[in-house]
Amino acid sequence: MYAAADAILGRVPKVTPSSKVVGDLALHLAAVRADPAEFEANPERFDVPDSVVGFMAGELGDLPGGWPEPFRSKVLAGREVRVGVTEVSAEDDAALGGDSETRRDALNRLLFPGPTKELAEVRERYGDVSVLDTGDYLYGLTAGEEHVVEIDRGVQLYAGLVAIGDVDDKGMRTVMTTLNGQLRPVSVRDEAVAVDSVEVEKADTSVPGQIAAPFSGVVTLKTEVGARVRAGEPIASIEAMKMEAAITASVDGVVERLAIGPTQQVDAGDLLVVIRPAH
Repeated sequence: MYAAADAILGRVPKVTPSSKVVGDLALHLAAVRADPAEFEANPERFDVPDSVVGFMAGELGDLPGGWPEPFRSKVLAGREVRVGVTEVSAEDDAALGGDSETRRDALNRLLFPGPTKELAEVRERYGDVSVLDTGDYLYGLTAGEEHVVEIDRGVQLYAGLVAIGDVDDKGMRTVMTTLNGQLRPVSVRDEAVAVDSVEVEKADTSVPGQIAAPFSGVVTLKTEVGARVRAGEPIASIEAMKMEAAITASVDGVVERLAIGPTQQVDAGDLLVVIRPAH
């Protein structure tokens, strides 16, 4: 699938982040079990990952060998794409003339608004995790082993794992840790444990207007009950495996029902939206 995705995209030079675009498409093709030839010939029939749409729009620059046509034109047909920075606020303009850190923050907001917002949300919730060693960040603490975290030059914290408690009915565990030798209990949500048995409604793909999740991931709805939509119009987005893709309306009509919350984890085939087809 990676080789097929690379060919579809025009033999992309593999550098960050273009290599991720190829990976996104390969994962998507595998997740929805698409025939690469069918996807290349008729991309409008599929939910194309956002990174692929942005790449085709020129967000990463021009391909040395030229763009893959007619694939590119079909992907961009009917889409509003944003390439580069077209408007700069007075606040950002002033920040661009500041010190290196202020200028970097402004450029991040202007050039990469999505990732910058995600980074800010992560840091607001967890703090600056960049100070953690890679092994600690990826795998967590090891029982009986002291871990050193340098939060600033010459300032170190010593953390350790003592014990992990049983999961409660809300999916929480009490984790006993030490910080600079002091015992500290921490409540942690065990995301590997299911805490409810709510039956999820599945979409009937034989019924026009029932929109299903193409694969497992976190879906964010971008429509509301009563909204008029056209076939091919994005009505939601789904994120999984560091890939984000738009979910589009399958028919012209009016949104009759939202089957999930505004943002929710779903499995492939779960019903998301019901559209009443226009007559």
